[in-house]
Amino acid sequence: MNDNGIHIRPAEPDDAPDLARLIDMAGGGVYEFLLDGLVPGQTAAEMLVPGLAGTSGSFSHRHSGVAEAAGRIVGIVHAYPVDWIKTQDYTGLPADRLAHMEDFNRVHDWGSYFLSALAVDPAWRRRGIASRLLAWVYERARRGRFDRVTLHVWADNADARQLYAKEGFAEIGRADIPWHERLPHQGGSVLLRRPI
Repeated sequence: MNDNGIHIRPAEPDDAPDLARLIDMAGGGVYEFLLDGLVPGQTAAEMLVPGLAGTSGSFSHRHSGVAEAAGRIVGIVHAYPVDWIKTQDYTGLPADRLAHMEDFNRVHDWGSYFLSALAVDPAWRRRGIASRLLAWVYERARRGRFDRVTLHVWADNADARQLYAKEGFAEIGRADIPWHERLPHQGGSVLLRRPI
């Protein structure tokens, strides 16, 4: 898809550093919370790169779309069947951090297509890029014979919640994720769903 100089395309392995940077941004601190300090000298985004460059698992670039403008990636979207979360391997992550996020892994609409990340570079926002990336996800979900897309959004992320409401998403649940100094969000995470 190409519109106004912005091209939406499937991600490629070489996109992994940009995917990692924007997925980390979309997480609102969750990746830093889970990964901080596990590999000395590496940021959370740097730790995400190998999985995104790979071809297997839910975190692979193969489940991402990118918005490209003037040769650079200005937005990303990452989505896959939510049931894959049940098979995630969390060994290697600290038990106390996993326990803190436990409700997130419990509160899902199983059987849906899950939007795990959507981010647009701040300099490129308000140009319709997020809506175009969401349209890319809806099409992938339809091709996979899914009838709905779901996502989690921080309850205190007013801008994202406004975008998702405009796109037709409605709240269907909430994950109780307590405030933490390294994960400073109020109200937990809201589960939203949109039929497609």
